[in-house]
Amino acid sequence: MTFQVEVRPFGAGKLIWLKTARLRVGLANFGATISSVQVFHPQRQKWIEVNCAFPESAAETEADTDYMGVTAGRCGGRVAHATFKLDGVTYHTDKNMAGRHTCHGGHNAFNKKHWGFAVLETATEIGVTFNYTSPHMENGFPAELVSKPNVLKTHYDSYIPETSPADATPVNIFNHAYWNLNGIPERNGKCNAVWEQPESVRNHWLRVPASRVAEADRMAIPTGEFLSVEGTGLDFRQGRVIGDCIDDVALLDRDPCGYDHPLAIDGWEKGKLMLHAEAKSPVTNICMKVYSTFPCMWVYTANNKPLPASGGPGQRYARWTGMGLEPQYFPDGANHYPKYPSCIIRRGKSRFTETMLNEFTVDCSSKM
Repeated sequence: MTFQVEVRPFGAGKLIWLKTARLRVGLANFGATISSVQVFHPQRQKWIEVNCAFPESAAETEADTDYMGVTAGRCGGRVAHATFKLDGVTYHTDKNMAGRHTCHGGHNAFNKKHWGFAVLETATEIGVTFNYTSPHMENGFPAELVSKPNVLKTHYDSYIPETSPADATPVNIFNHAYWNLNGIPERNGKCNAVWEQPESVRNHWLRVPASRVAEADRMAIPTGEFLSVEGTGLDFRQGRVIGDCIDDVALLDRDPCGYDHPLAIDGWEKGKLMLHAEAKSPVTNICMKVYSTFPCMWVYTANNKPLPASGGPGQRYARWTGMGLEPQYFPDGANHYPKYPSCIIRRGKSRFTETMLNEFTVDCSSKM
């Protein structure tokens, strides 16, 4: 498959486009962000945008507070009460969630950095390798951490260099894209433009091979225990329409209501690439499969977006118009080992290496 590569100015950074006859991907080096994914629809003979972000506006990309398309880290997910103990030392991290917890690495974390990048183009492989070195104690996390995620088939590679003042740290780096397979209406890049809202993802069919969910409170702070999803609206093993149970307040216990839950992938093995999720829109028949080596699939339906949304600046997307299917380690993993798989890496002994692959088809027949 032949790719065309374009690198364009994007605010203080760059927007890198990777294009084929059937797929277009836009990547911003600010936040190592997936800014656009466009699928060519053969029946309609048109390109359909399926990623909720801001590819026309660097200013909105940088101002966004909902992690749209960014690389979350260095320890994404949650750190309960913004503290954890490692090798007998207690560390205190940024309290950027309700003044109590750490969310997605803290203030000015990976999602707010201008990453270095290089376009990788060989006879067998294409992608963009981003790079960022997080200093010791950034956001309260110990150890210098070198991260080099490669995106198209996303491979995460992070390690502690020999020069680091500390030799261990928790790591949970993943992408936080919002998907809408119904398609995103064409977006005007002018700052005062009003965007048309995409159709809600409530109509999406979703399957996730997970028989357990990590027990957590309303803010998705986990207890370290697992609950069975059998017979509940969190049971996606046979596939179900998202909207069937998205309003079940008693079950989902989120405010605003919706899915925001870390599901435990059945049969997970360290390093094994497995199918984690598949979703389909009844409007476009676009399907997306997510393969990953991570142990957890976090399902999120953009519950914290406004409803209704004006479509203007700051309210580009309404509640439930995007869906996160986010392979990762379990939230607050540094505080719950060995109940959760370990997210700790050590200098010279282990590194953070995980893979994620999103595959798009139309009518589940033609691979993108």
